[in-house]
Amino acid sequence: MKIIVCVKAVPGLVSRLRVAKTQDKVEYESGSVVINEADEYALEAALTLKKELGGAVTVMTVGTLSAQQALYAGLARGADAAIRISTDLTDPAGISTALAEAVKTAGYDLVFTGMESSDNMAAQVGGSIAGRLGSPFAYGVVEIKPGERAGTVRVTKEVGGGVKQILEMSLPAVLAIQSGIVPLTSVSLRKVMEARSKPVQTLTLDGLRLSEKDLKEARKFKILSVFPPPQRSGAEVMEGEPSEMARRLSERIKEALR
Repeated sequence: MKIIVCVKAVPGLVSRLRVAKTQDKVEYESGSVVINEADEYALEAALTLKKELGGAVTVMTVGTLSAQQALYAGLARGADAAIRISTDLTDPAGISTALAEAVKTAGYDLVFTGMESSDNMAAQVGGSIAGRLGSPFAYGVVEIKPGERAGTVRVTKEVGGGVKQILEMSLPAVLAIQSGIVPLTSVSLRKVMEARSKPVQTLTLDGLRLSEKDLKEARKFKILSVFPPPQRSGAEVMEGEPSEMARRLSERIKEALR
């Protein structure tokens, strides 16, 4: 079983959060880069499946050299290999285009992603990768088992309201893993230090036969503006007899519904 886990390097502790002067993005300061928490669960699920079925797990990311911190975290947890696509892409469409091409090059049975990233929270990359690969896709996966037929997996996914759905999916497939699917294991400092000495394969957009034009055409949306939420009036504390407070509360609700 060859599993590729797509991980993202996100800011650690953030300070001086502000809307940019261009009004189209949020700026901040951060002295650290960490692996996206939702992707940690995807990686843990992949490593658990590897123990059951054998095979290899590769962590893959898109980003500049600092993004390798997420790959080192994956290697420390037990991934067998790491790949970084060297580019400063930030939009989900461009990222998923680059990841899909790299996945094709590497070969795969399963691609795991987290549900969403903690910085953009777009929740688009997993489905976009599947669409570009032409592979079956499931979102909100909480359990993965071997399928009854060869070349399949049996997947349980959440569909909302406490309802779950069981699917038998043909391989290769792409799965967006629900956070909490398995407990995260702790990683010793020794493993973290050892991971930093392991090789990381670097791919370029040119090497993937992608151009800036390809990526611009892949982008389906543009952020028009970013702004802080409007100021709201403070809460009102009511005092008095229960019947009087109920009357005043009823009046406030009627006013709000007008």
